[in-house]
Amino acid sequence: MNKFYTAQEVADKLKIKKTTVYDLIKRGELSSSKVGKQLRISEEQLEQYLHNSPQSSGEAELYQPDFQPESSVLKRDYLLHSNGLILSGQTSPALELLLTQMAVHPQGMPVLQSHMNSYNGLYSLYFGKVHIASASMKPEDISRLVPGISLALVCLYEYPIGFYVAKGNPRHITGFQNLSRADVILANREKGSTRRIFLDYCLKEACISPDMISGYQNELVSDLSTAAAVISQRADVAVGEEAVARHARNLDFIPLGILPMYLVMEASSLEKPGFSALLDIVHSEDFRTGLYNQTGYDITHTGEILYL
Repeated sequence: MNKFYTAQEVADKLKIKKTTVYDLIKRGELSSSKVGKQLRISEEQLEQYLHNSPQSSGEAELYQPDFQPESSVLKRDYLLHSNGLILSGQTSPALELLLTQMAVHPQGMPVLQSHMNSYNGLYSLYFGKVHIASASMKPEDISRLVPGISLALVCLYEYPIGFYVAKGNPRHITGFQNLSRADVILANREKGSTRRIFLDYCLKEACISPDMISGYQNELVSDLSTAAAVISQRADVAVGEEAVARHARNLDFIPLGILPMYLVMEASSLEKPGFSALLDIVHSEDFRTGLYNQTGYDITHTGEILYL
């Protein structure tokens, strides 16, 4: 007998959002049936999607959410007139898990996520436009971007950063010196992102001019998009985190270093409503276990606080 699944059950199986399942159905990529008044996906329909989708080439797993820039007026009004928090940070399993648990915590508050990279998030924290900025940078670099303010850095996790290359590494890319070769094209990240900051720092250390790198000016806005560029052979290499490469069959990952991910806030905020709930969540075993199971991130220092 053919088994039927709900949209949520399909989302859990594919490790994607429920809304993504509805998008796949709307685009005609995933067939569905009506059982009474309820939408259901049969086991046969799900199998057909898995066989026919670009997942076999590693691209379907790299779903790219389309985030539109938030209205500055909306953020200002939320900050000034609501009992809630604004947290900056690009989408990630860690932030999704954190916001989900914040919504059900007894002392939790509504949280508006502003999708900004590390540099822009810290800039916004400095000017009081966000309450919390997620940033994957060295503490000394964070301190320089938010001068004159006593900060608390709450460690979320640590993770490997490195190169995405095609399966088998056909270009034999081993380090930054290979990026200046004429046969290597880079898929770069946008200015202010952790990946771009890491790349530019390493290029400077290796005395490599960006002008020597093909594709350096080609800026994309997520690890998913740069990984997809390598998979589709529009680029030969990109800088990103290991977790994305693990879920794409046609990518290899070349580790280059380990970076921390922090939640950055004013130190004086830690005792305020909402912040204490956030800390309680990050310190909980439930959060740590959920984060590790979803991502494989190193949670050895999760919840530790560094004061600057």
